[in-house]
Amino acid sequence: MTTLVPETAPESLAELLLQSICDHLRIEADIGGSPPVEPDDLATIRACTVAAVTRLDGKEGRLGRCLLTQTWTLFLDCFPPCIELPLPPLQAVIHIKYLDSDGTQQTLDPTLYRVSGAGSWRPEVAPAYGETWPDTRTVADAVEVQFRAGYGDTEADIPPPILQAINVMAGHFYVERQPVTFTTPHEIPMLARDLIAPFRVYR
Repeated sequence: MTTLVPETAPESLAELLLQSICDHLRIEADIGGSPPVEPDDLATIRACTVAAVTRLDGKEGRLGRCLLTQTWTLFLDCFPPCIELPLPPLQAVIHIKYLDSDGTQQTLDPTLYRVSGAGSWRPEVAPAYGETWPDTRTVADAVEVQFRAGYGDTEADIPPPILQAINVMAGHFYVERQPVTFTTPHEIPMLARDLIAPFRVYR
């Protein structure tokens, strides 16, 4: 059994994109201005933006990826031959801990394992050449792999097609206000689906 637990949340991508969403909707706004210029229905725009980001980002997101930098811990009952890390792109493996045969938690020396495919859709961790995984106690969550993932710390690090898909989806939510209508019978607009298709992780 595997369990995936968030450790540190990313910055609010929805807040970072509010001005972009307003521009996409052609709504006059200067969110970061001094003084700021905010539309009367900013709360609705924010909610639509949060919904669009949530639909794509993280464990429950449609992409199966992390967008902004965030930290997760993967719990495993034992060491598999190769640990497949979810939610690419992987930035770094922070640590691997395990319960040894005596039930004492140990931290695995990073020289004993290697990380491959960090920039791919399926990063993996395997024993280093000539090494094997240590024995673990036969209990749930005996192995703990903490890792950092995401494209970067700002919206500028995220691929433009994903950002445009968020614009399209937030605009759809804002204009339609219903999941399905007779004129637009798709919960996620087809344009957005085309934009995110190359980035979607399939397992």
